Amino acid sequence: SFPSLPPRLAGAAMRRRVLLRLRPPARRCLCAALSTAASTTAAAPSAYRLLALLRGCVAPPHLPLGLRIHARAVTSGLLAAADGPAAALQTRLIGMYVLARRFRDAVAVFSSLPRAAAASALPWNWLIRGLTMAGHHRFAVLFYVKMWAHPSAPRPDGHTLPYVVKSCAALGALALGRLVHRTARALGLDRDMYVGSALIKMYADAGLLGGAREVFDGMAERDCVLWNVMMDGYVKGGDVASAVGLFGAMRASRCDPNFATLACFLSVCATEADLLSGLQLHTLAVKYGLEPEVAVANTLVSMYAKCQCLDDAWRLFDLMPRDDLVTWNGMISGCVQNGLVDDALRLFCDMQKSGLQPDSVTLASLLPALTDLNGFKQGKEIHGYIVRNCVHLDVFLVSALVDIYFKCRDVRMAQNVFDATKTIDVVIGSTMISGYVLNGMSEAAVKMFRYLLEVGIKPNAVMVASTLPACACMAAMKLGQELHGYVLKNAYEGRCYVESALMDMYAKCGRLDLSHYIFSKMSAKDEVTWNSMISSFAQNGEPEEALELFRQMSMEGVKYSNVTISSILSACAGLPAIYYGKEIHGIIIKGPIRADVFAESALIDMYGKCGNLELAFRVFEFMPEKNEVTWNSIISAYGAHGLVEESVSLLCRMQEEGFNADHVTFLALISACAHAGQVQEGLRLFKCMTEEYQIAPRVEHLACMVDLYSRAGKLDKAMQFIADMPFKPDAGIWGALLHACRVHRDVELAEIASQELFKLDPHNSGYYVLMSNINAVAGRWDGVSKMRRLMKDKKVQKIPGYSWVDVNNTSHLFVAADNSHPDSEDIYMSLKSLLLELKHEGYVPRPDICYTTQPDNTTQVMAI
Repeated sequence: SFPSLPPRLAGAAMRRRVLLRLRPPARRCLCAALSTAASTTAAAPSAYRLLALLRGCVAPPHLPLGLRIHARAVTSGLLAAADGPAAALQTRLIGMYVLARRFRDAVAVFSSLPRAAAASALPWNWLIRGLTMAGHHRFAVLFYVKMWAHPSAPRPDGHTLPYVVKSCAALGALALGRLVHRTARALGLDRDMYVGSALIKMYADAGLLGGAREVFDGMAERDCVLWNVMMDGYVKGGDVASAVGLFGAMRASRCDPNFATLACFLSVCATEADLLSGLQLHTLAVKYGLEPEVAVANTLVSMYAKCQCLDDAWRLFDLMPRDDLVTWNGMISGCVQNGLVDDALRLFCDMQKSGLQPDSVTLASLLPALTDLNGFKQGKEIHGYIVRNCVHLDVFLVSALVDIYFKCRDVRMAQNVFDATKTIDVVIGSTMISGYVLNGMSEAAVKMFRYLLEVGIKPNAVMVASTLPACACMAAMKLGQELHGYVLKNAYEGRCYVESALMDMYAKCGRLDLSHYIFSKMSAKDEVTWNSMISSFAQNGEPEEALELFRQMSMEGVKYSNVTISSILSACAGLPAIYYGKEIHGIIIKGPIRADVFAESALIDMYGKCGNLELAFRVFEFMPEKNEVTWNSIISAYGAHGLVEESVSLLCRMQEEGFNADHVTFLALISACAHAGQVQEGLRLFKCMTEEYQIAPRVEHLACMVDLYSRAGKLDKAMQFIADMPFKPDAGIWGALLHACRVHRDVELAEIASQELFKLDPHNSGYYVLMSNINAVAGRWDGVSKMRRLMKDKKVQKIPGYSWVDVNNTSHLFVAADNSHPDSEDIYMSLKSLLLELKHEGYVPRPDICYTTQPDNTTQVMAI
C-alpha cells in the first residue's frame, strides 16, 4: 500500500503494480494483486475502482477479496447512491457472489437493488445463469417468472432466455419451454444463435426432432455449434440417416466441422461398428488438424476398438499423451470388448503407475471382463479397491458390481451391494432383475420389479424385457400380459429385444399362436428374433413350423448362427426327419460358419433320434473338442436304443478323458436300462449316482426308476419306490406306472395311478383313454363308461394320434381310418396283403390292441 502518497499518485502506482503482478497471469499472483490494490482504495475509494477490482473476482477462491470490497463499498456509502455507478457496482457484486456459489448473498444484494437497477436484465441474468449452471433449475425458472412480475418490468434479452430454456429442459417442463419459445419469437430473439441452440437442444432431448428442425431451419445464421446441436439431437434420437444428411449440408455450406462434430459421428461409428465411415471421419480429422484433439483421439480409439481393429487403436494410443484419464479408459474398454482381459488388467496397472487414479468409469469398464469364476477373485479385489479409496459409486459402477456378483453366482453379495446403494435408478433395478433371472430366482425378480414400482421408478424398455423371462419361467401369463399392455401403452413394441422377450414369454406359457403373431408383426427381425421363434416351435412340439421358419429365414438372407443350427437340428430330431438333418449337416460342412461344440452335439442327438447311430458316432469321433454336453448326447443316443453295454462303456471312456458325469448322463443310462429290462444294472447306476457322484436324484431320475421296475413287471417295487420318495410324485411318475399297469393288466393299481393323474393333469386325454383301454381289456365295461362320462363332464377331447412315414424325402401323415391320402386305396390294399402274410407266418393279434367284445356281443375298436 501507499498511505503517504496523494490519492492520484497512489492510484497510478497501484495500477503499475497491478500490471506488474499480472505477469504471468497465475491465479495466486492475481489474488495478491487485487488484494494489494484493494488496500490502496482506503484513502479515496470510488465505485469505478471497486467495480474494476470486482471484475477480477471470478472464482470461489476470490471470495475473501470480494467480501472486503463489498464491505468497503458499504462503509463508503457507495451502495446508497442512486446513480449509475452504484447500480453497476451492485450488479457486479451479484455476479461475484454467483460465481463464488454464494446464492443467498447474491439474492440479498439483489433484493436491495433500487427499482431503476432492477429494470435492467443484467442482474436477473446473473442470477438465472448462476442458478442454472449450479443445477438449481427450479429457482432459475422462478426468477424468470418473477422477472415478468416485477414492477420495473425488465425485458429478457439474448442472455436470459438460453438459460431459462436449459432449466425448462432439465425439469422436463416442455410446456413452459414452448411458452419461452413464443416469448423469444415475440421479442425477435428466436433467431439468436444462443437462444436457438438452447431451443433445438430442448426439443431434441424431448424427442421432438420436428420442432428442433423447425427452429434450426428458421435460423438466419448457423455456426458450427448450431449444426452440432442439431446433429447431436438426431443421433440421440436414433435418426442417424438425418444426422448424416445434415453433416453433408453443413459441409456444403462451407462450415468446417470442429472436434465436437467429429467426436459425435465417430461415437456413432463406434456404436454401429461402421469401420468404413470411421476411416473417412479419421481422414477429415487429419485434414482439418483435429486429430490431436483429445476428444477426437479418444473417440477414434473407441471406434477402432469396437470395430475389432485393436491394432489401429493401439497405434493411436501409443501416439497420444498419457495424462488424460479418458484415454486410458477408452483403451481399457476396447481391450475388454475384444476379450483381451490380460491386456486390460495390464493397462489398469500401468495407468496407476503413471500417477493417474482410476475413476468409476475405469472400474465399470474393467469389471465386465471378470465375470467368470477365474476372474471372480480379481473382481473382489477391485471392489476392495473401491471401498479403500472411496471411489464414487455411480449407477454404472454399482450395476457393474451387482452384475459380476450375480454372474459369479454370489447372489448374497449382489444383494448387499444393492442394499448399500443410496440412489437406485432404472439401470440398477434392471441389473438386479436380470441377475435374479440368471440365477433361476424368478419370484425374486418379480418381487424386485414390484418394489421398484413402489419406490416410484418408472420401468423402461430394458427393465420390462428383463422381467418378461421371469414371467416365462414361472408361466405367469397374467403378469406377462400386464407387461405387454405396458409395452403397448409406452410404445416399446418397436424395439426388437422387447418383442423377442414377449415372444419367448408367450411361447413358454403355451401360447405359440400369440408368440408367432408378435413375430409376424415385427417390422425388423434380427438373428436373435428368428432363433427365438424357431426354438419355440421346436421345443413346443411344432417341428414342421420350425423347419418352415428356417427356410423363410434363409430366403430372406438372414445370417444364421450356431444357435440357429442347434434349434433346427432339435426340430429335425423331433419329427424325426433325417434327410432334413443331413441337409443341415451339409450346411455345417460347407456353410460360412464353423459349428461349435453345441451345434455338433445337437447333430449327434438328431442322428441318434433318427435311428442312425453310425452317423451319430462318426460325428462324435471327428469332433475336434468335446464337453459334457457332447458325451451326454452320444450316451443318450445309445441309451435310447437300449444299448446299455455301449452306454456304460462310453461312460467309462468319458471319465478316462477327464469329464465328469452329471444328472443328464445318469438319466440317459437309467432310461437305457429301463428300455432293455436290465433292472440290476439300473439300480447299480442309480446308487452310483447318489453315493459315488453325490448327485441328488431329481424327479426325472425317480420317474425312470419307476419305469425301470414297471417295465420289468415289478409293480409292487415300483409302488414302494413311489411311497418312499422324498417329495410328492408328479404326473410323469404316475404315468409311467399307469402304462405298466396296461402292459401287465393290473387294474387295481391302475385305478390308484389314474386317480392321482386326474388330479395332477385333469385335461390330458391320454390318461382317460389309457384307463378306458385297461378297463376294456379286463372286461370292465362300467369302467369304460365311467371314463367316457368323466371326459364329457370335464370337457376333455381326445387328441387323435397319428403316424407318419417318410418316402422320397416327403413325410406322409395318417390317422385312424384315414382316407384323405390320394393313394389311400393302394395303401389299404398293401396293408391287407401284409396282414395276410403276417397271419400266414403265425402272427396272432393282441386283443388289447385289436377288437374287443362287449357283453351284448357288439364289437368295438379300442385304440390305444
